[in-house]
Amino acid sequence: MIGPAGTWSAERLGPQGLVLVYAAAVAAGLWVLRQSRRSFWLVFILALPGTFAHELCHWLLGKLLLGRPVRFTLWPRREGRSYILGAVAFTNLRWYNAFFIGMAPLLLLPLAYGLFWWRLAAHPVLGWPEALMAFLLANLIFGALPSGPDLRIAARSPVGWLLLAAGIAWAVLRLSRAG
Repeated sequence: MIGPAGTWSAERLGPQGLVLVYAAAVAAGLWVLRQSRRSFWLVFILALPGTFAHELCHWLLGKLLLGRPVRFTLWPRREGRSYILGAVAFTNLRWYNAFFIGMAPLLLLPLAYGLFWWRLAAHPVLGWPEALMAFLLANLIFGALPSGPDLRIAARSPVGWLLLAAGIAWAVLRLSRAG
């Protein structure tokens, strides 16, 4: 249970207990990030690691897929009733790269998954360092969600629509064979 200095011992929780505690800590971090959206500056500060990772995914895939990123900013601004926490501008969004550049933040999900299991494999002592790691994982998951503008960019590409149609066809075929 609780060890020295208020830490939780991984050995005493067992593997399933450790996974549940860590997952609950990540879920709590996601809840805090969601609630912080009520305050412009609070969401900016708390979500900064996830925002940086989100925009970096756009920038890296933009470079890789010849989207020509020209501006990277993490300075927040308010637009109507929502916030823009960061942005990357491109000069060469085309049919063949727009979907992948727009959906690039989804690459943060396997990263968060890998970090989650990497930390658990180390049998951590649950204290403040692990609480910060859980909050970082929550930031990666929070940052992995494509924004409205990201979805609009991705929707301009026929590649995305073809992938969606292929996914639906696969699911229909899979379900028809199972039934």
